[in-house]
Amino acid sequence: MDESDLEKFLYKASTELLSYSDSFESRARDRFVTYVNELVSLGSSDEYQKMFHADKVMLNKKQRRLMDFIEVETFIDRIEITSLSEEVTTALVPLIKDEKGFKLVTLEPARNLVIVKLPPLNMNAKLELAGAVEAKYKSYGKTLAAVKAQTGQQIRAGINNEYIFGPDAAKAQKQIDSIIKHYMTYSQLFMMAKTEVIVGKYSPQSPEDKKAYASVGKVRSFVK
Repeated sequence: MDESDLEKFLYKASTELLSYSDSFESRARDRFVTYVNELVSLGSSDEYQKMFHADKVMLNKKQRRLMDFIEVETFIDRIEITSLSEEVTTALVPLIKDEKGFKLVTLEPARNLVIVKLPPLNMNAKLELAGAVEAKYKSYGKTLAAVKAQTGQQIRAGINNEYIFGPDAAKAQKQIDSIIKHYMTYSQLFMMAKTEVIVGKYSPQSPEDKKAYASVGKVRSFVK
């Protein structure tokens, strides 16, 4: 996912940002997009991305490299293979069942999509992944705090060199706090939604968590 996919979750200022806070928002936004992508991919296995690399498919009486005609997405509970050709889609099901050994394979011809169900994770593996999700959320918060500290140093240097004056410096700091609150709110929602996917539920640990969890529906469809 890139910025355009996450547009509705990005910070939008009600008034024009000052240069220091605008620079901070840009860095916070970049790290937010990276954070969300890391959460979405967490638990998916690279081995499934590579399992068709050596396979060929017959098209127009010629053998072609299968990976040139499919896109593979891996999730915790399934693999989704989208084909660019109806012939390839039809050939995928026996290939996956007979040569790859998967039994639960679903074909959606209208979408040229093949879905392969994966065996469920055991509870220890689920808890380990859930811990990794929370760690990424906390790490994102620490990253924003570090970027805020760097920006604070730049603002103080700007005051000393008279590039910026007290009232604008205070305004910039207030804008930065607003940006942090926004991105921490949505990063928490993504963390909660990903935990649901892994464990099957999310249990709020405080009244504040419970209040935030009420809005998790905003991001569920982005974390599969």
